[in-house]
Amino acid sequence: MQENAGSKSPIKTGCLTLSEVTICLGGRALLAISAAVAPGEVLTIMGPSGSGKSTLLAFAGGFLDPAFDVSGRILIDGKDLTAVPANRRHAGILFQDPLLFPHLSVGGNIVFAIAPDVKGRGARRRLADAALDEVGLAGFFDRDPDTLSGGQKARVALQRVLVSAPRFLLLDEPFSN
Repeated sequence: MQENAGSKSPIKTGCLTLSEVTICLGGRALLAISAAVAPGEVLTIMGPSGSGKSTLLAFAGGFLDPAFDVSGRILIDGKDLTAVPANRRHAGILFQDPLLFPHLSVGGNIVFAIAPDVKGRGARRRLADAALDEVGLAGFFDRDPDTLSGGQKARVALQRVLVSAPRFLLLDEPFSN
């Protein structure tokens, strides 16, 4: 069980299961996998460019392009998420590029993802400051994201995902930066 950042209610996390997932494009199979990932475990998918790794993440996150044909199911703690809309899956997704909002400060990018049940500007600011401090970016709250290095942007993007208290975390080439 994972504590929701700033909230008194715990978020239940369970086993992530990819059950007989096969992804095809134009009649050609890209990827086939069955795996179970318990809380705290990591599943690494490796393969050449175009082999379906990012497509698998899109399927797990619930935003797969309809051009792909998929069979199989994704489950969390036995609950089938396959037909659940992306916004209700509570998946944390970290893409290859940090994708920070350029119109928000560094801290604003993190505050954006804090659960709405964390009330008050001060409480939200403290959580964002703590998240920045955790990755060596104390004092960066008011900085413009464009002034950060690539590695700093990646750390802000990671903290933005983590403060949202996801049920599972999907990382697309997390070490590319």
